Amino acid sequence: MPTDWLFSWLTSAFGLALIGAAVMATFFIWRTMLGEAFSQIGDKPLVLAYSCVAVGLVGMSFVGSYIEFSGRVANGLLHETQRWSIVPGWMIYTTMLSLVFVLPLLGLVGVPVAASLLTRGLLTPLNIAVRVLFLWSALTIFGWILPGNEWHRTHRLESFMMGLKNLLPGIIFIALPFMFAIYRGTRAFRLGRRDASG
Repeated sequence: MPTDWLFSWLTSAFGLALIGAAVMATFFIWRTMLGEAFSQIGDKPLVLAYSCVAVGLVGMSFVGSYIEFSGRVANGLLHETQRWSIVPGWMIYTTMLSLVFVLPLLGLVGVPVAASLLTRGLLTPLNIAVRVLFLWSALTIFGWILPGNEWHRTHRLESFMMGLKNLLPGIIFIALPFMFAIYRGTRAFRLGRRDASG
């Protein structure tokens, strides 16, 4: 399967180095976009955000693997006794493959949006919720206008609803924790800025 090749490549020394480089590049973007405010904010909020994403991504992969295994047990394809010898492997596999989408979205969308809101004094729970809702909708629409097979081309409404449903775990486990971790990690900066303007 193509995904087996991708997993093997991602877990190779070169793949892991590339993952590390992608994460480090986002710290450069963060520093650049914050400008002078970086001296007050630093990297800690972004480290906290990536830590939350790592936990969320593993959690999302575990839940998905657990549910998939349960479905296969219900269909008689697997035995319950195999659960803990299979689910952890599926979780690692899914986590690594998800990085292909998660890292670019965090680096090219999440970090710039968070830094922009922060420097303009607009990083609030409401603005976070609005931006995440917009991202969810935009990604769903993007997938919907590029149907992957005949079923998606002929069942447009069902395809759209399926896209929303499929992206929801990523929103809950990754996008929201990322943004709210930055919100929490920049509390002192935001309060200091508010006091200075007041």
